[in-house]
Amino acid sequence: MEGLIEVVSALKRRRLLVVGDVILDRYQWGKVERISPEAPIPVMKIEQLEEHPGGAGCVAVDAAALGGDVVVASVVGDDEEGRRLTRLFQEARIQAELVVEHSRPTTVKTRMVGYVQSAQRATQHIMRVDRETTRAINETTARTLLERIKSLLDECDIVLVSDYAKGLLSKPFLKELIDNCRRKGKMILVDPRRSEDYSLYHGATGITPNRYEAALSTGENCADFEGVNAAGRKLVNDLALDFCLITLDRDGIYIVRAEGEATHLATRARAVYDVSGAGDMVLATVGFVLANGFPLEIAAELANLTAGIEVTKVGAVPVHWDEVLAELSQKLVPAHKKIKTAKEMSQTLRRLKSDGKVIVFTNGCFDILHPGHVRLLEFAKEQGDILVVGLNSDRSVREIKGEGRPINDEKSRALMLAALAAVDFVVLFDEPTPQKIIETLRPDVLVKGEDWREKGVVGREFVESYGGRVVLAPLLKGYSTSSIIKKLELLEGKHGKEAEERRAGSD
Repeated sequence: MEGLIEVVSALKRRRLLVVGDVILDRYQWGKVERISPEAPIPVMKIEQLEEHPGGAGCVAVDAAALGGDVVVASVVGDDEEGRRLTRLFQEARIQAELVVEHSRPTTVKTRMVGYVQSAQRATQHIMRVDRETTRAINETTARTLLERIKSLLDECDIVLVSDYAKGLLSKPFLKELIDNCRRKGKMILVDPRRSEDYSLYHGATGITPNRYEAALSTGENCADFEGVNAAGRKLVNDLALDFCLITLDRDGIYIVRAEGEATHLATRARAVYDVSGAGDMVLATVGFVLANGFPLEIAAELANLTAGIEVTKVGAVPVHWDEVLAELSQKLVPAHKKIKTAKEMSQTLRRLKSDGKVIVFTNGCFDILHPGHVRLLEFAKEQGDILVVGLNSDRSVREIKGEGRPINDEKSRALMLAALAAVDFVVLFDEPTPQKIIETLRPDVLVKGEDWREKGVVGREFVESYGGRVVLAPLLKGYSTSSIIKKLELLEGKHGKEAEERRAGSD
């Protein structure tokens, strides 16, 4: 991780040209509190409207957020949505080379997202409505756009192509674009469309399909790494690529080069809120890091991180390097520095929440750590970005469990918890229940074991009162602190009896 921190710190501003289908992404947010009496559908009361560049526009915004000096080249309609996209690019400080074609509308995707309480999340996509045409742009528009792109190539470090199959990137258009890039010595990376025919990307430097797209375009079964490797090798050979980078969602990224061994880069499990924009984030990250002269494997490692952070957010939200550095740095924190007082924890969480982090809280005595505890904590970590573990003090454990407990003192228990990779912070509390510490920290997600379903989760009403959620974790059967203590007592009794028998025999 230290090596990646050094890479991120060394990244410089680079000029990136993004070519592809731009989309106006609209998000309508609102509350869902009832079902319509007219049909079995939710009724959503609109409270907020957001608009963002989507498609190739999302790649451009992502690249700009990473520090790129970005130009986006595309086609829009002669309508308010096209003019709105132009303004959004200006606000993001992105140079927009948008050719207007009067006979086609600007592509618009409207997503309706409701605040719906459920066991899984506090928000839920209700519907998406698309307005688009996918017919090919006319020859005049294509020629005008290609001429503009040619004039920009000399000053750009890399070209990123985002193909959403909306009519811009025809085979002749892409051939001329790729040929021009090759002649100028510019790398050109393509995030391809869902199609069985990838011949239109022949000669590109590399492509970044996901698992489904790689399977569709090659006919290979990409359910396992053997199939992924076969698909990647076929794409590299058939399309004369330098490399193929296949994204595998929770399984990370798989790289196949024209020369050399294939490489699999794993990613850590996360709570996925919205996968839209993850592929765009990968293309932007890989392109920006390659433009800085770093190896493909480093670029893919960082893309794993940025895409992983992106899917924890609702909507296609760009990721900044400070978020990546925070995650990398967190993994290097010594265990004792993760242990906080309630006041320190409250101040830390205030900052993390302002950065958009989802805070998860769980609690317990954790007297003798066992695999059941580890699985609970890993599950809890998957529900958000930051996991805070509330730990009963020695005094509160005695009050709950009786004299003779805890077996390990609070300092030892806190240190062992903090040493676990899934745990970001540990905070001690002195009360028999975690109600007070929950009210102080106000987590977004409260996690308890499935065995608390009948007993009732302390803090549930408070957390749900401000839109938080409560998640019950599945139990790993066969493990409990009480059963371990009983086994130790039985062993102690057995050894004591054997010792007595040995002494009696010697007499």
